Amino acid sequence: MDFDSQAFLAQYADAYNSRDPDALRSIFALDDRRFAVFEDYSGDLFDGQEYRMVLEAVFDSNAEMDFELLRSDRFDGFNIVHAIQKLTVKDEEDGTGQALIRATLWVDVNGENPRIVTAHFSLVPKSEVDCSCTPGGCRG
Repeated sequence: MDFDSQAFLAQYADAYNSRDPDALRSIFALDDRRFAVFEDYSGDLFDGQEYRMVLEAVFDSNAEMDFELLRSDRFDGFNIVHAIQKLTVKDEEDGTGQALIRATLWVDVNGENPRIVTAHFSLVPKSEVDCSCTPGGCRG
C-alpha cells in the first residue's frame, strides 16, 4: 500500500477540526492489542479503551489542529511519522494561543486503511521565556 503521510495527517486534523469523534476514532487502531498512546506532558499512557474516551472530548474542543510533517519512514508494514501537531485556540478574552506538540506516530499500513497503532506526544520545549523552538528554528 502506498502511504501519503501528508494526506494522512490532513485526514487526522480534518477529523479533529470537524469535531467528529467517529472519524477521529477511525484513524486509531483502538482495538489492536498493541495500541498505546503516551502523552509525556500529562504523564499518561493510554490503552485503546481509555483513548477511545479521550477522543470523545474532541466534541467539546474549541481548538483547531494542523500538522507540520517533519519526516516519514517505512519499515515493513509500518510508517513512522514525525510531525509537529499545532493546536490553536482563539478566545475572545485571552486572544489566540498555540500549543506545539511533537508527535511520533506508528501507522499500520498493512490494512485497507492506515491506522495509528501507537503514538508519543510531547510539548515542544520553550528555549526562553519569549522564544519558542519550532522545526523552522527559534522564534522570539
